Amino acid sequence: MPIESTEASFKLQDRTAVLSGPCNTINQSIAMKLTQLGANVALIDRNVDKIQRFAGQIMDSREINERYGRATAIQADLSKPHHVQDAISRAAEAFGGIDIFIDGLITTEVMPFREAKVIDEFERVIDVNLRSPLLMTHAVLRFLEGRKRGRIIYLMHDLARLGLVNNSLMALTRTGLSSFARTLSRELAEKNITVNCVAMGVTEDFLLSQHRNEQISIQEAHSRLAKFFPSATMTEPERVANMVAFLASPLGIGVTGQTVAVSQGLSFQ
Repeated sequence: MPIESTEASFKLQDRTAVLSGPCNTINQSIAMKLTQLGANVALIDRNVDKIQRFAGQIMDSREINERYGRATAIQADLSKPHHVQDAISRAAEAFGGIDIFIDGLITTEVMPFREAKVIDEFERVIDVNLRSPLLMTHAVLRFLEGRKRGRIIYLMHDLARLGLVNNSLMALTRTGLSSFARTLSRELAEKNITVNCVAMGVTEDFLLSQHRNEQISIQEAHSRLAKFFPSATMTEPERVANMVAFLASPLGIGVTGQTVAVSQGLSFQ
């Protein structure tokens, strides 16, 4: 069997990706990368205004380069099953099916576990970090199985796996997706569907989320993090997007059940 060229293998024409989560720098980079490779992207989030504006920017880029994919924005509360089913149906209707699901909906709740309000926040964090990706995965599977191909990719923060102080809720509710992906990948292997996680390094969005109630610079936030992880360096969103694009492409067919870190070696500390 002839081996496709690397360039051809990265093409995603006639593929539709569903990307859940807010319009942050990581998700924007992923959506832009996928559309540049020819995929159509359905952006799904509760805050529809921001993703609508970004979808409009993607469509403007398509007017300049017709090889780029299209984008649409869909509003949904992804902790509610009927919202999830409706959003997935609308995404499939917009582009004629679904081939790729990327879960970029992550919340960080920074507080010591011993605080009383941890219990009050627990259900909300579960809704975002765990219930939503499970509901979305269940909903997209019928489309992926119908085409006998597909990609499922969950994003998480590598620091959650390493034990970042005051992030116990995120670690509890998000890192479990690694084991879930490993198990689900075995169930779906015969369907030609891969399931993986991408563990992101230190990003500006993440640093700012750690200090929501403080007016500090990125440099100061990074300095504080370095006290716990001295070798931590910033990860550019494009690097995460490149890994997601690889896993979503035909070249990624041999990778499944894995948690791949894009964090400049942070995991090896």
